[in-house]
This record gives sequence, structure tokens and C-alpha cells, in this order.
Amino acid sequence: MSATQELHSKILLKNGLLATFTKADATTASPNARRVDVLVAGDTIIAIEEPGKLQVPRDGLVIDCTDKWIAPGFVDTHRHVWMSVVDNHEDWTLTEYLAKHTFTTALFITAEDVYIGQLAGCLQALHGGTTSVVDHFHCANSVSHIEKAIRATTESGLRSMLCVSRQSLATSIDPLSFDNDADVSKMQLEMLQSLASKDHGRLTPDGRVTLGLAYDVQGLDPQEDKRVLSLARELNITPITAHYVGGPHGRAYSKKIKAWNDAGLLKGDVIFSHGNDLRHKGNDPSEWDMLKQTGASIAATPEDELGMGHGDPVTYEAVKRGVKVGLGIDCASANSTEMFPAMRFALQYERGRINAADASEDKAVKYNAYTAASAFRLGTLGGAEAAHVESKIGSIEVGKLADIVLYDANSFNLANCTDPFRGIVFHATAADVEWVIVNGEVVKKEGKLLKKDWSEVVKKLKQSAAGIKERMVDVDLERKYDSIIRQFRLVTV
Repeated sequence: MSATQELHSKILLKNGLLATFTKADATTASPNARRVDVLVAGDTIIAIEEPGKLQVPRDGLVIDCTDKWIAPGFVDTHRHVWMSVVDNHEDWTLTEYLAKHTFTTALFITAEDVYIGQLAGCLQALHGGTTSVVDHFHCANSVSHIEKAIRATTESGLRSMLCVSRQSLATSIDPLSFDNDADVSKMQLEMLQSLASKDHGRLTPDGRVTLGLAYDVQGLDPQEDKRVLSLARELNITPITAHYVGGPHGRAYSKKIKAWNDAGLLKGDVIFSHGNDLRHKGNDPSEWDMLKQTGASIAATPEDELGMGHGDPVTYEAVKRGVKVGLGIDCASANSTEMFPAMRFALQYERGRINAADASEDKAVKYNAYTAASAFRLGTLGGAEAAHVESKIGSIEVGKLADIVLYDANSFNLANCTDPFRGIVFHATAADVEWVIVNGEVVKKEGKLLKKDWSEVVKKLKQSAAGIKERMVDVDLERKYDSIIRQFRLVTV
């Protein structure tokens, strides 16, 4: 499945229209795009100047960006990357997903399924201009599953914070039980220690893939929580990510911010995925203060939060309150593989909410409170802040790592757009992403991925997906769903 590799000591982007937020810009600002030359040396942006002021590098790569937009790669703060090997979750609710996938399908996933799903998921991210992902890897079923996920991520060229999950598979669904959790926990923690001890949490020599922790079992054993999280922090395993949903479909994930805080576990390395309980009936407003005081963050995935019953997105409420927040796609089995819809859903949901509130009082909004640029920030620098890596990625600034996307400004979608912030948020798709650079390496060139041959990847992906379905041919998913509805005491309509 090998393709080609392009490594250059220097890359000069000439005369491109730059769209980026910087640390000097307010979260709701609307920065002006400007013509620049950008010089990359190794993995770092070393200069940004007016066109023509930078010397053309000898033996380097020069890209004429006259008809291109230069922008930071997207930072996806919540994605289950391996799930590109499963499908047909688009119409499910969250409880349906838990019953049919988490408690059932996951038992049938082999290490080879993980490898191809992970590889395809990484390549899909890159194709759409996502250069960094917080990967909540919740298929850590064996040492081999974990190793295959690392291998695929490494080979793809994507920057990843690979958060290995501390959770086990269901050994029974009626009653729901996890009888082998002690053995699985021992395996997972030994693997985390082994990986972290090799290079301070770096899973690749260049630091492009690093080790994080996904921890959704907080509260089941307080002493174990302290032991595991203390160990992770001692070993520089970061970030630490956990689901937080609440509401009818996520009661087990209610008031998680307060629970972590009360247990002394909440720190500035934590990312809470979704955070919808902050809008649910009976929410605790003090949780917002806990997030802001500790520096912990929210990773919102509005596309499936609205569709699966998580609850209303809290994205712009976090912005308003000064809490770190980013966006994610969650999983390719239910949502787009691209970050463009995530930005649109977040922005348009909030605009609709504000408009509806004003209309209920017979008032009309004169100007939208939040601009397209604010959604662009959520997908880039906001995501880097939520992932606690804003000093390294998320914007085009001197000294930052070279994670850069070049858009074709003459494409069918973008040709009529003069403002790249609006164009990227409202009009762009993966088809408009012409070049992608990660850590100073070109991984997509003139519309084609370079690290792997996609035609070969997709063949293996379809074979694995078919194999999973074949192994599950006698599984009654509806019966399992009904059992979970009953055990969760979910009142359905």
C-alpha cells in the first residue's frame, strides 16, 4: 500500500492568501486575510513575510500560491479513528450505538480490522485538511490491537494524540457485565507504561504521534482512578480525554466535570468530549467555573450531538464563558470524515438558537453575533487550545510546527469567494484541499495523498468490513438494543 514520500529541507509558499488566527486575536474576532510568503525549514515555520521578501531556498520546494489560500490544518479534538471500518450508524441514537456497537460489534473487531480502519481513518482526515487528531482509541482489546493502531497512524502521516482507552469489552449484555475487566486493565496499563517509558510518550521519533489516555471509567473505583491518572501524569501521557454527555441517552456520563473535580482529578490536561450535560435539565452551572479555573476543555461534535440525542451543542456557550473548546467529527460511521460540517453545524446551531430566542419575543437580530471566522477558529487554533497544544499547532505563526493546508481558490466551490475564512467554513470540501503539509512533510500534493495508495487501502477496508458483518450474521442487534433500553431504564417514544 506504499505510495510516494516527499521530504524537503525547506518549503517556500509564495504569494498565498493567508487565513489564520493568532494568539493576539480575540476568539470572536474577524481577522483580515493577507498576501504572504511562508518559509518552512524542517518541521517548523521560520518566516512569514510580504510577497517577494524571502529568498528562494536552494534545492527546496517552491509552491506558487497565487491562486491558493494558506491556512492551518484542522485540529480534530474528538475522533474514534479506527471506526472507518464499520458503517451504517447514521440513523442511530446514542443508546442504540452503545448497545449495537460498543457492547456488541466491538467484540468482533480483530487487530487487522483496527489496522485498516485506523489507516483509512487517518487518510480520510488528511484528505479533508485535518492535520491533527485527538484519537479516542476505544478498541484497545489486546496488545496487538494497540500496536496495529500505532503502526497505522505512524504510516499515515497524520499528527495524532493517540489516547489509548482504559476500558474492557462487555462479557455479557443481559445482564450487562465486564467480568474480565481486571485482566484487561492490567494489560492496558502495562502497555501504557511500556509505550510511555520508551521516549516520554512519543510514539514516533519526530513526536508526530504521541501517547494519551482515554478514561471513561472514572467513579467506579476511586482508588484506581487516582492510581491510573497519577501514573499517566507521571509518565507524560497527555491529553486525558473522557466522554461527558448526560441527558436521557447518557445518564452514566452526567455531572462528570464535578465528579472529576470533587475527586481531585480535574486538571488542565483533561478534555471532556461533548459536554452536553451543561445544557441539560438540572445542569450544574458551577461546572463551567471548574473548567475555566483548571484549564480543562470541551471537544464538541455538533453533527452527531444533534442527531443521536446527546443534547444541544455547548460550543458557543463555552466561547462566551472563556472556556477552551474545539470541534471534532466523532466517527466516520455516523458523520462526515471532514471538519467542514462540524464548523457549519456549530455556527448555524448557535445562530438558530439566538434567532429563535429573539423571535419568541417578537424581536429580530440585526447582525449575527458570531461570524464564519469564529467557526474557523474553533476548527484550528481553538482545537489546539482544547487539546492543550496551542503553543505548537493551530495557526500559521513563526516558530510553530508546519501543519499547513493549501486550498485551490479557483475551484468550483471557492472561485466566487474572496474571503477565505467564509469560504473555508461555508463552501469548502475535501475536494478543495489541494496540498497538505504535516510536520513539514508534504502528505497531499495537487489533490493526491502521497503516503499510501488509497485504491489499495480501500480494497482492504471493504474486505475487513465485510468480514465483520459475516462474523456477526447471527447476532440479533435489535434484541440487544431492547435489553439495554430496559437495563438503562430508558423511557422511549
